[in-house]
Amino acid sequence: MATPASALIGYAVLRANYNAEAPSYLDNFQPFILGILASSGKPFLEKRLISQTINDEFGISIPSLVVGKLLRRTNRAGLTVAVGQDAVAITDEGLKSAPAITEEVKLYERKQLELVEQFRTFVEENYPSHLDFLLQDLGQALAEYFDRHAIPLLNEGLRGRARSAEDSHGLDFLVSAFVSRLAQSDQARFAYVVEAAKGAMLASVLVLDTSGLSESLAQLRLVLDTPVMMDALGFHGPIPEAAAEQVLSLARSQGAQLVTFEHSVGEVQGILESIEISLRRGTSKSTAAGYLHFAETGQSPADLAVLRGQVGAKLRDLGIKLIARPDNYYDHGLDENKLEDLIQKRVRYWQDATRVNDVMSLSAVHRLRHGVRDKSLERCGAVLVSSNSNLVAAAVQFDHNRTGFPLALTIEALASILWVRTPAAASDVPKQVLLAAAYAGMQPSISLWSRYLDEVENLEKSDAVTPDEAIILRSSPVSRETLMEETLGDPAAVTSESPKEVLTRIKNEATAPLIGQLSELTQRTHEISQVADHASADWLTQVKAREEAEGQVLELKGEKLALEARIQSAKDEDDRRRSRINENAKLTARTRRRRIALTVRVVAALVAAVALVYFLSLSAPEGKAGATIAGVGGLVSLILSFLPKDLNLLDRWEKRHSDRVARKLLANAGFELTA
Repeated sequence: MATPASALIGYAVLRANYNAEAPSYLDNFQPFILGILASSGKPFLEKRLISQTINDEFGISIPSLVVGKLLRRTNRAGLTVAVGQDAVAITDEGLKSAPAITEEVKLYERKQLELVEQFRTFVEENYPSHLDFLLQDLGQALAEYFDRHAIPLLNEGLRGRARSAEDSHGLDFLVSAFVSRLAQSDQARFAYVVEAAKGAMLASVLVLDTSGLSESLAQLRLVLDTPVMMDALGFHGPIPEAAAEQVLSLARSQGAQLVTFEHSVGEVQGILESIEISLRRGTSKSTAAGYLHFAETGQSPADLAVLRGQVGAKLRDLGIKLIARPDNYYDHGLDENKLEDLIQKRVRYWQDATRVNDVMSLSAVHRLRHGVRDKSLERCGAVLVSSNSNLVAAAVQFDHNRTGFPLALTIEALASILWVRTPAAASDVPKQVLLAAAYAGMQPSISLWSRYLDEVENLEKSDAVTPDEAIILRSSPVSRETLMEETLGDPAAVTSESPKEVLTRIKNEATAPLIGQLSELTQRTHEISQVADHASADWLTQVKAREEAEGQVLELKGEKLALEARIQSAKDEDDRRRSRINENAKLTARTRRRRIALTVRVVAALVAAVALVYFLSLSAPEGKAGATIAGVGGLVSLILSFLPKDLNLLDRWEKRHSDRVARKLLANAGFELTA
């Protein structure tokens, strides 16, 4: 038997040698057969031994019928030749074509060793209280993680094999956290993990009838179950939404019809209504992923009411068509009572309505096929796509005697099939599936969360925690993260002390930034204190020098103030002198103006009087012309001296004369004159 560690290497080797352009999907497994034959050192090998060796060395299980198909193809190509009925030998042409798989194995062995050491360091640094897990084979832990979660092999969905999670809680959480960390901060190693995931997807399709991989999916209806729709609508958070969107987009691109039943849409709306009621109540013991998502993101009851009314439109936007259940039960029906009993045993439903809806969905898918029993996905007509692996396993078990494709398929298995059909066009699908698996692996299971909520309720009833603390313990995303880190996902690890430990962790994380700030302030205070100690020897000298300097500064300030006062006094005195000079100039000009005016008036009066006397003394009129002119001139001069200011020339002369006198006096006094 192969060790799981070798399976991870085998997946990486398969992905490295995969050729999307190969004539057949099966041709990609020829390198393993040729490599085994070339390195065996034997002239021939039995078919059974070839299959066993590939499984032992690469961890890839190739069914016997598939090995027979592969050998017939290599025989026709001249790469191998049959030896009897049950053996085969490699030809010279086959030896030339055989890849150096041994060298590739060594390369991926080194990468896996690096990955294991990185995982060991991750656990030591982040989960030091769980170092006991490092005593196990870590390469095996990583490989088993792929088998259980990251890339669920299709034989779980096609052969009814449910996933075994015994004793895997702790490792599942640690590996999920490790994968998430790689995706965030170590793209090189994460790329190796993704490539191995792609190889696992390629290997998982071997259990299918691969004859139809190149056919269109136009005749296939993918019936989406309620949880898948919740993922696709984003009601379970962004990471499941991204993974579902990738798968559904890939299905649409290959021609498949995306549909869902009316009762499934009603179930989605009912879930939203239940979440709305829980949010209105303010607290809830719900373990549903939908409630936890909406509570964490702060959605209100009104927001949920709006979303309920938008479900139909949102599904149409995603290209999902709403259809009714076919009514041809009596023509193509199945034993629904038997199916319901089987599902109840495998799934263990919390609500009867959910079980009834699942039975209706599987029965309706059976009737959609109209009795067609084809083994290939492409030609089966319809299949229920669910995220509930136990439901799929129950459906497979119910239909195990039939030869057709199972009634239900997990969305991870669908992702594998769709990606293998067009790997180059959908390179992100394996990564999204891997991230979704890591996200799911870091979330508490229903049983773990229910047990934890019971302990919280007991503590609240006994007043060991306050109602506010109980709300935080129930609804905070930190509480779930802390619970998973404390218990590693194991319900048996939950005790009455678990909520208290979670609460202590939440409080410590809340105060951690403050403690960091306090530490920083303490450090700065210490540094300042050291500086002060080093400077103490010069302290007295510095104080004396500072006092002297301060005295000198005070003296200078006093002198400055006195000088400013003197300057201001001088300015005031200059202003007063300038004002007196201007007043004296005006007085001088006014006095001179009055003298001139008086002189002019006296002269004018005398001229007028003389002219009048002279005029009266003349006997002939023609001799009076000169006297008349002199009298009129004198009279006019007299009148001009009494005219208004605007027309009085003496007033204007007085103003100009005053300015000239003032400028002369100011210049004589030493004042600077402006233009």
